[in-house]
Amino acid sequence: MTEADAGAGIFTAQETLDHWRGHRAVTRRTIERFPDEHLFSFTPAPPLRPFGEMMLEVIRMIPPSLQGIETGDWNFQLADMSGVQDKAALLRAWDEADAFIEARWAHLTREALRGVVPPLPHLRAVPYLVDNEIHHRAQGFIYLRLLGVEPPAFFER
Repeated sequence: MTEADAGAGIFTAQETLDHWRGHRAVTRRTIERFPDEHLFSFTPAPPLRPFGEMMLEVIRMIPPSLQGIETGDWNFQLADMSGVQDKAALLRAWDEADAFIEARWAHLTREALRGVVPPLPHLRAVPYLVDNEIHHRAQGFIYLRLLGVEPPAFFER
């Protein structure tokens, strides 16, 4: 590998966004499959949280993280999502987060996208957002199976 190749990274910014979009599509389908009555209540064992709460965490992390990447100002003020208490509201919030990602992505420089999260210098921000989503979606898959619901195919993006 040449030095230029080593600095190029594996994905371009567009390929990174497309990769994330694919994961977000699978996660959205996971939310859609969740029985309404269990989305914010079912947990197989405390201290595990209901899937709806995990998805709110995923959504709430996006604006401060992308703003931190863009501006260098890492203010982890998370939006109040206490009004999101059903599937329809969660899906609306999910779609609003998608729109936020789309609106902000073009403003992120290559250098910023490679940046780290200052309180967690071992983490790169965008891969962490994707990893966190995948981690919680996997928990949701287990919850769905425990509820007798087949999760969506994770590879269909």
